Amino acid sequence: MSTRSTRTRTDTDRAAVNTIAEPAIIAASSTTGSSVAAEDDILAERQRRRHRVALTSWAIRIGLAVIFVGAWQLLSGNNVIDPLLVSTPADVAKAIGSQFTDGSFWTDVLSTFGGAMAGLALGAVLGILSALAFSRSEILDRAFQPFLTLANSLPRPALAPIFILWFGLGFGPKALVAASVVYFVLLTNTLSALRTIDHDIELLTQSLSMRARQRFFKIELPSALPSVIGGLRLGAVYAVLGAVVSEMVGAYSGLGQRLVVMTNNFHVADSFAVLLAMGLMSMVLDYAISGLEHLVRSRTR
Repeated sequence: MSTRSTRTRTDTDRAAVNTIAEPAIIAASSTTGSSVAAEDDILAERQRRRHRVALTSWAIRIGLAVIFVGAWQLLSGNNVIDPLLVSTPADVAKAIGSQFTDGSFWTDVLSTFGGAMAGLALGAVLGILSALAFSRSEILDRAFQPFLTLANSLPRPALAPIFILWFGLGFGPKALVAASVVYFVLLTNTLSALRTIDHDIELLTQSLSMRARQRFFKIELPSALPSVIGGLRLGAVYAVLGAVVSEMVGAYSGLGQRLVVMTNNFHVADSFAVLLAMGLMSMVLDYAISGLEHLVRSRTR
């Protein structure tokens, strides 16, 4: 009898536990399902918001372009502004077609692009290496600071004739002028990023007795990489600017030299076509490095 009563009591307890536990399990399941549904709703809302922002941005861009071209055509067509000096959108469109189908135009594009890329690579490497050296040694940083400030204050168009005198009218001067601009952009960005590493992280690396190589690859490089990529994005645009400035002073080929020839002959529409090509080149480089920047930021979060 005692055994039967014990079994009966045990069964009764189990039934009571199940009775209590089942609502809790159901409630937990419903809570989990609700949280998952809420997260899905949040993600869907974020995606819809991104689509709205993208569509609105493109609508504003197209609207501004239409307004600008329409006002330009209206003012030049009614002689409110002299078409000889500013041309017309129709003439510029024809000039773009004629320039883009000219083989010498693409030779100039490649010349400018090559000089800008060489200057970007040289200036970026030297700027990053200098920033690493200055971040390691306060003495070097203080010693070189006045000279760097003086060099950075020099106008780049003033450097172009000197480089041309030294290296001729070929590839070298445009690459050096571009590098002189990019160098200081990368130096400033990289040095600022290395100096703003969290003090607690520095103390942690010291307590872990990390070597300089470990500290660089595990702490400093990941922390500075987004700023370096951002500097490259700005430096790419300035590299094109530096190469064009050097070509305008003197060069055998390039978009800068082509622009000088067009403006000296009062070919305004062709000048605008060349300017558009320069802008498109800078935009392509900017968007390419911007994509790299987003990739690096997503990897270093």
